[in-house]
Amino acid sequence: MNTRLSVLATLLVALRVVLAAAAAHSGTDTTIRLPISSIGGSSSAPWDCCDFVARDPAFRPPRWQCNDVLGECPTGCHECEESLAGDGYVCLDWVVSLYEPPVCTPRPWDCCDFAVCTRAYVPICWCADQVESCSSRCKECEEVGTKDTHRYRCLDRFLGYPGPKCTPWISKDDTTST
Repeated sequence: MNTRLSVLATLLVALRVVLAAAAAHSGTDTTIRLPISSIGGSSSAPWDCCDFVARDPAFRPPRWQCNDVLGECPTGCHECEESLAGDGYVCLDWVVSLYEPPVCTPRPWDCCDFAVCTRAYVPICWCADQVESCSSRCKECEEVGTKDTHRYRCLDRFLGYPGPKCTPWISKDDTTST
């Protein structure tokens, strides 16, 4: 009986909050605003692409900051500072998005499961995946494997994060036991 009363009380409090929000709603704006935006083509991001992106590890959902040094800050940037080297400007705005901003300089690979990176603030990475053929952007492609299996690995280095994985992550719930 006590559990039923607490559930009923919780529902009444939730109903009161919803009714108060509905009463405060102006009625002219029917847009539902979410804290998550997409960067590709969105007006909330002051940049179209970013080579030196930083992710805030403590913030969920992810938020991103572009640390590219440009001749001038993008027009949509709210917080712009001169770079430490004095050779341009950096937009310090954070953008909340589930997706990492696209890079301006394309990586030598399309995707990478086994990236090897330095531990620098902006890492230098290479992809150790063995693939059927290297990407057309790869300048130095090495043949690996035996005579029967022709596999290749791109030896190019990339200044920045390795990018998306080729194989999607599988959770423990997705595996089936026999």
